Amino acid sequence: QLEIGVQSTNEKTLETIRRKTDIEEIRQITATINSWHNIHQHLDLIAGLPFEDYDTFAKSFDEIYELRPNQLQLGFLKVLKGSYMYEHAKEYEIEYHSRPPYEVLKTKWLPYEDVLKIRQVEEMLEVYYNSGQFEITMKVLGVLFKSAFFMFQELGKYYERNGYFGMSHARIRRSEILLEFIKETFAGDITAGEQRN
Repeated sequence: QLEIGVQSTNEKTLETIRRKTDIEEIRQITATINSWHNIHQHLDLIAGLPFEDYDTFAKSFDEIYELRPNQLQLGFLKVLKGSYMYEHAKEYEIEYHSRPPYEVLKTKWLPYEDVLKIRQVEEMLEVYYNSGQFEITMKVLGVLFKSAFFMFQELGKYYERNGYFGMSHARIRRSEILLEFIKETFAGDITAGEQRN
């Protein structure tokens, strides 16, 4: 297994956290490794980093999702004592849980409401992408949306509207819910080839 901690594709964010990430280089490397079909690729993104708001995080998500890793791990900033983020918490207006794992609640750029929305994306990503149980379906569904992040966000909203979060669903039920979501979201638009953004 190959793990790549991308964290973000936002240049200002990467500069601030002192990481050098060349997204074009990562794109080439992952494409090459994918062509071998024998190495599991696991790419990481972190929500709550400095200078990363909802829109730039969505952009980071879409750029990494486009690489089609076997798993896209969406994590949340952990503000550990003595870390760079801990030292700059006041400057970046970071609020975080007072108990381990000290995960971010909000930042100067990312209000609490947006953190909650990203958590919905995380849950849908785990269920429908990282599980590997809906591989073909998600490829087909992805064609119908201009943004993968928006696709998972809309699916999360559908779960919330219908009270599906917090419930244990069997795989067949997850499939049924996905079909319900597609029918409600498109209602005839699919045949017209329209994409949602």
